[in-house]
Amino acid sequence: MVSPLKSWVVSAPFDLLLLSNLCWPLLLIPGLSTSTDTVVDFWQIYYVTLPHRWITLFLVIADPDRRDDRNGLVVSMALISAGLVGGAYWGSGVFLCLGLIDYIWNGWHFASQHSGVLRIYSRKVTGGSVWLERWGLRGFLFYVIVRTSSSMLWNLESNAVANAATRILDWVVLTIPVSIVATNLLGWQRERWPKFMYLASVVVLYTGYLLASHFKLPRFVLCFATAAALFHAVEYLAIVSHYAKRRESIGSDGLMRKIAAHWMLVLSVFILTLGTLGVWASSPSHGYETLWQGANLWAAFTHYALDGVIWKLRRPETARALGVA
Repeated sequence: MVSPLKSWVVSAPFDLLLLSNLCWPLLLIPGLSTSTDTVVDFWQIYYVTLPHRWITLFLVIADPDRRDDRNGLVVSMALISAGLVGGAYWGSGVFLCLGLIDYIWNGWHFASQHSGVLRIYSRKVTGGSVWLERWGLRGFLFYVIVRTSSSMLWNLESNAVANAATRILDWVVLTIPVSIVATNLLGWQRERWPKFMYLASVVVLYTGYLLASHFKLPRFVLCFATAAALFHAVEYLAIVSHYAKRRESIGSDGLMRKIAAHWMLVLSVFILTLGTLGVWASSPSHGYETLWQGANLWAAFTHYALDGVIWKLRRPETARALGVA
């Protein structure tokens, strides 16, 4: 039997606050949102979401272990992203045509990351269905993200048949998280608590997100969307921090090991500097708004692509670096 202490990725406080993000329901408190934003939107956009995207680029530049002799692939991904963003702007003079690509790719990226973190927990404890946790969870989360953007991607209200079919499909899709939770409860053992807390937090968040859209509650859709974005970004920064802490004693020597020894200071400076730069550059009065938008789209696309390569648990060195080998 696995010790409950060994079932946490780092520790109970770290996992519950930064991986399971158990504070996200606070955003549902009445008064914390209006019809267009929430009280945390500014901080979430500039000091959480923005740094979590750029930190991937920082990591692959500073750490050869994450590149792992795949420099050509990493550079190619960055160049393709730059070509996509630059080409779109050259052809139309705006970046709006990339909005759909960004939204859909980002939705799959959200789903894949949550599935990946759940797999980290599954490496530590027994129980659950590998297939459901890998593909079922991804499918459910991706469906919710696309479904809740129906007003942007398509107008379901204008097509009675499509609208009715989608509303029925909502209930069918909800059987997926129920099945994932049920398979984790079968043959219950107490060492599963860390994994179950993470799974429950993700499932409750996205189930609420879907139901808010299904029952046409725009104010709650906004709150759940903000919570989902915060959850994703905080979780990613936590995983990178966990990895950096372990790099003090494992992996190759060099720049990343030196950075890892002072990681919290480095991360704090990185977040504050990038966030403040983002606030300044986003202001139309400074004349860099378009350039900043393009740079962030490039960083986002590169982040999505690289994350699908550098964190694969099936690679023994990656699993070992995250403590789940």
